[in-house]
Amino acid sequence: DSHGNDLGHIPYTLPFFTSIGTSIVRLIFSLQNNLYKVIALDCDNTLWKGVCGEDGPKGIKITESYKFLQQFMIDQIQAGMLLCLCSKNNEEDVLEVFKQRDDMFLRTEHLVSWRTNWDYKSMNLRSLAEELNLGLDSFIFIDDNPVECAEVKANCPEVLTLQLPQNEESIPAFLKNIWAFDHLKVTEEDKKRTKMYQENIQRDKYLSSSLTLKDFLDGLNLQINISQPNSNQIERVSQLTFRTNQFNFTTIRRSESEIISLLDKENHSCLITHVSDRFGDYGLVGVLIYKIEKEKIDVDTFLLSCRVLGRGVEHKILSELGSIALEKQINFVELTYQETKKNRPALDFIYNFGKAYKSEIPGGFRYSFPSEFLRNLKYEPTSYTAEKGEEKQAKKQEKSTPKISRNYNEIIQQIGIELYDTNKIFTSVEEFKVTQSKSESLNYVAPETDLEMKLADIWQTVLGASKIGLDDNFFEVGGTSLKAVRLIAIIKKELKKSISVVTLFECPTVKLLSKKIGGANEKDESEAKFEDNVNRGVRRREKIISRRRS
Repeated sequence: DSHGNDLGHIPYTLPFFTSIGTSIVRLIFSLQNNLYKVIALDCDNTLWKGVCGEDGPKGIKITESYKFLQQFMIDQIQAGMLLCLCSKNNEEDVLEVFKQRDDMFLRTEHLVSWRTNWDYKSMNLRSLAEELNLGLDSFIFIDDNPVECAEVKANCPEVLTLQLPQNEESIPAFLKNIWAFDHLKVTEEDKKRTKMYQENIQRDKYLSSSLTLKDFLDGLNLQINISQPNSNQIERVSQLTFRTNQFNFTTIRRSESEIISLLDKENHSCLITHVSDRFGDYGLVGVLIYKIEKEKIDVDTFLLSCRVLGRGVEHKILSELGSIALEKQINFVELTYQETKKNRPALDFIYNFGKAYKSEIPGGFRYSFPSEFLRNLKYEPTSYTAEKGEEKQAKKQEKSTPKISRNYNEIIQQIGIELYDTNKIFTSVEEFKVTQSKSESLNYVAPETDLEMKLADIWQTVLGASKIGLDDNFFEVGGTSLKAVRLIAIIKKELKKSISVVTLFECPTVKLLSKKIGGANEKDESEAKFEDNVNRGVRRREKIISRRRS
């Protein structure tokens, strides 16, 4: 906007600010909302066009839009999402499509699990959540059928349920504008997540075939490595503070820069934990940040991925911290538990051996352990499996505190379907401002001439007002200096009339401004002289500043 730039150093149009604003809000959304972990897809008319049970593997169509969807899902897998199928179909019919169609981008190796049967999809989603040991509020479900979407919304309100557009050409724009698919950063662990969960399913099968929990753990050949993080691992440490909700004593969230700043202090340290077993590598799954004080070690953050809970890893970490305390001749380690809606597994872990060292604080408990006691802490497997207990507790919490409201579903869906383009967003915002406006004058006088009506329309756009009358004062119905510049720029663009800010102050109503500029092709001599003086003053000031800098 060259005129806006000349007039008030505002070089951009309103749609540009709409685009910037949308980008900022989209980033804030990603920062403030819990990350989704699983995408569950329908098959017929979602992964491909047609019905595989009726059309057969060769009869279904994989058009460019469906290829885009499949590649989009592969990209999501690379960013750390898990992909499942949840479809009303015969399993063999679905698998034949994957086998026979070479133009399928998605392959079965991309899938962590699937439920292809004739049960309610809400039941199948719950089954998948149980298998993956994840909450339903970490699921995104996509289906083309509005009936199936309604069923899932009703019975699994925690799931973010999205209905794919009926017009297949709209699918790419829809997917690209679903904010829930945004990823701020992608770590190496993210890229391996699908493989890790596939390995975890093998572990679960092995657990089922073991006679006791001790037999299972002995057969895993668990390897636990505890060390200090290097600079390349801080990103993953930060990610775990945001993603880990169940086994997390304080749920303090920290960015990379905040963690680096904290660890730069002399009295703060961090331990990270890598775990592997006979089935594969879990990756970096544990973080413990602590502060060394004169008479104690104060634990700031203690968290562990749910993938390794109930296998003695948590005991090993605290034992290592006890050893560090004794090496530094510190006799006590203090651990704080702050209760949240999801972190009951952390309390369950410490409940039995921490009873004698517990004191109550607002919102939780503080445990003051003798360092010697922690160093000797060992895991004694029993018939109780921590995984199942945590899973049961998580389900209770899920049921009582669903994360997603029906309105949330509708908003995310609306953004993907309607608000995927800057001009559409801008128009919607302007319409909303008009509906919310309370600036209509009690003594409204309607514009009469063509120029008055055009001016009133421009004022309504700039002010977001439903009606502007002939005698409404610009600065009394919401006008500001910035809006004045915008108003003058639009008048120049649409009406080919050049006016100054001084003119607007002298003629602050549609009636007065219309008389001032009506039929005039040139500026008033005094206005032109004023603007010339202002411009010369600005140029003189810029030269002085330039000389001072040089």
